Parts: sequence; structure tokens; C-alpha cells
Amino acid sequence: MTHEERRIWLIKKLLSERIEYRKYQIPDYEKGQKDMLRSLMNVRMPQFISDEFLQVQDEYLQVENAKAGELA
Repeated sequence: MTHEERRIWLIKKLLSERIEYRKYQIPDYEKGQKDMLRSLMNVRMPQFISDEFLQVQDEYLQVENAKAGELA
């Protein structure tokens, strides 16, 4: 799975958790997708989530952290 595919997968999983989120469209551009993912992660209440989700999230965030380190 590519980095972009991970981002889209995470967004889809988070959107599917709540009925009211299912009407939202995933933006076609990277910044919009990143903003949406961050927002969904920030508003999500603590509850069970699959090991698969946690693994994909960890892989995604490791790449994001590495990119941020390169900019510093």
C-alpha cells in the first residue's frame, strides 16, 4: 500500500464509523485529505479500533514524521 493509499484507507475507515460522516466526500488533493484525516482523528472518541487500523496508522504517521524531520 502506498502512502497515499494508506491515507485514503484511514479516512474511509474513520468515515465509516459514524453514520453522519458517510455523506462526506474525500478531497481529491493531498492537503485536503491530510486535513480531513487529522480532523477525523481529533474528533474520534476513544473506542475499540482494529489492530489493522493501528498498524496502517502507525505506518502512515512514521512516514509523515520522517517527512517533517527532513524539513527541519
